[in-house]
Amino acid sequence: MDLKHWLARAVDAVDGWAAEFGSVAPHPSQVVDDSAFGAAFDEFTRRMRDNYPFFHPRYAGQMVRPPHPAAVVGYLSAMLLNPNNHAREGGPATTDMEREVVAQLAGMFGRPDALGHLTTSGTIANLEALWVARQARPGRGIAFSVESHFTHARMCRLLGVEAYPVRVDDHGRIDLEALEELLRTGRVGTVVLTAGTTGTGTVDPIDEVVRLKERHDVRVHVDAAYGGFFTLLAGSGAVRPEPWAAIRHCDSVVVDPHKHGLQPYGCGAVLFADPAVARYYLHDSPYTYFTPSDLHLGEISLECSRAGAAAAALWLTFRLLPPTPEGLGRVLAVPRRTARRWAALLADSPYLDLYQEPDLDIGHVPPPPADPVGCGRGHPAGAALRDARPGRPGLPEHAAGRRGGLRPAAPGPGPGRRARAGAAQRGDEAGGGGPPGHAARPHRGTRREGRRLMDTVDTAAAGVATATDRGVRRGTTADAEPLVSLLATAFRDDPIAVWIFPDARRRRRALPGFFRALYDLSLGADGVWTTVDLGAVLLTTGPDTPEPAGFAERLDAVAGEDAEALRTVLGLLDAHRPAVPHHHVSFAGVAPDRQRSGWGALLLAGFLRHCDDQGLPAHADASSAGGRALGRRYGFRPRGPAIRLPDGPTLQPMWRVPRVRH
Repeated sequence: MDLKHWLARAVDAVDGWAAEFGSVAPHPSQVVDDSAFGAAFDEFTRRMRDNYPFFHPRYAGQMVRPPHPAAVVGYLSAMLLNPNNHAREGGPATTDMEREVVAQLAGMFGRPDALGHLTTSGTIANLEALWVARQARPGRGIAFSVESHFTHARMCRLLGVEAYPVRVDDHGRIDLEALEELLRTGRVGTVVLTAGTTGTGTVDPIDEVVRLKERHDVRVHVDAAYGGFFTLLAGSGAVRPEPWAAIRHCDSVVVDPHKHGLQPYGCGAVLFADPAVARYYLHDSPYTYFTPSDLHLGEISLECSRAGAAAAALWLTFRLLPPTPEGLGRVLAVPRRTARRWAALLADSPYLDLYQEPDLDIGHVPPPPADPVGCGRGHPAGAALRDARPGRPGLPEHAAGRRGGLRPAAPGPGPGRRARAGAAQRGDEAGGGGPPGHAARPHRGTRREGRRLMDTVDTAAAGVATATDRGVRRGTTADAEPLVSLLATAFRDDPIAVWIFPDARRRRRALPGFFRALYDLSLGADGVWTTVDLGAVLLTTGPDTPEPAGFAERLDAVAGEDAEALRTVLGLLDAHRPAVPHHHVSFAGVAPDRQRSGWGALLLAGFLRHCDDQGLPAHADASSAGGRALGRRYGFRPRGPAIRLPDGPTLQPMWRVPRVRH
């Protein structure tokens, strides 16, 4: 396509149409001299150079992509007329185009009879869907995964609806067990599922959640803003087909043509399975609608003025690349193949690690550790990442702060080290975790969850040299009560804690005593790292950490009738402990109001520098693929076979050799 040629044709076409109404001169107040415009345009083009080459295959970062030339021509052509698709008389041609493209989008999801319209963004489209959900299920809340887009929680606050974040599994999908437990309470009226999370492109198990829909009388809304067009690949084997086929059984779905639909910003869309939801929009505005119409689009939209140019651009694009497997499906197959190939290559890379297998076309590579902890100097992959973007590389914070991670190892040989290991494996719930990547899923139904240390690692721009200035210090006996409370709350629903203490009430009683025992053990090794405001804590021990008298008996007393399960865990971990002297990471917790502040990163950086200064390795146990990947980022590597608890979670021993800093 010759863009210059067709843009000129667009101007000619509009001029020819305008001439049919007679010539008209612009008002003198709007006349601009070409020389004055030239100066302004030169400045404009200079300013526009401050951009990234989203079009270039060497660009890897944000999900921004250039629009298709057909979309550019369609948008600019219509923009010269500036139609408004709120009422039909504001843009008759583009109103009809919008209806046609919305019907095509609805057919793409298997609901050709759906009611819908275009929006200025996926955010507005989701807001509208949740607004309808509030009317359809009054007095009941909205559930969504902790990995869903952050705007769902914000929109719940805007709508005055209770929000229920739900934990995710090791792949970042909404946890079905936690969701159904929440649905049994009857407090939830709508479940939001994501078809392509913004952070990792993960697709929720839509097909499995749909089965819960009638049982619990809930609406199911699918946020497919990012990944919706990948439904075109569902029959090709490139993506798992079941979630996409299940969208037709959901109540509403959102998709963004300005992402994989190759459209300019902003162009979103919302679709409702039941056209009767139009009753929620009823209003009377005789000053708005003048021409007869079966339905003005403004009568089924929260937005009023909307650019008809967006509908024109999408219509022209769909004439050439329709939303079918043979049309846009061929376009989407390319990045999907690339993501899978990228994942396969990373499996053999000596420098980079795959965060998780991609569901769609997003791939994550945890970068090498930052230089302050002695793990990035001279590293070819680290140099490439730093050179690619002068800002901070790495995973989005909400992706980095997700699920299962490194579990702490036991101290030195003997019973003490087993206790340490036991503590470690229970720490991956919302707010805790053994660095460098302990699991942190949100605590069910509450906002008190902590976050695992890795939530804040990416935000640490300063190194250990400035840690003291920022208020990092060693913990003391006087700090025990608040820091132990932080850890006990954070790990209340941890999978290992649940395995050891299956009864929730016993678990709540046992964890404070358990963490106090582990706190005292670390304190004896000067291995408690915290902040001046006690907003974060890291427990560690060294190779010569003595076991306090009566330590094993103390743990038995804390565990009570679950002591045998605790001893089983400690024994399995003890059998896989390395014999050489080493440090071990135990637990980490960051208070909710300190997340992403950089404190956790500084604690971890300080500890790893301490290991490097002594020339000693560090040991931990990882409970998930995500945790292993995050551990690799900070220099840990798998050591030996995985440990499987009887009918329980799997743990992978991890090992980090000391780094030599220059």
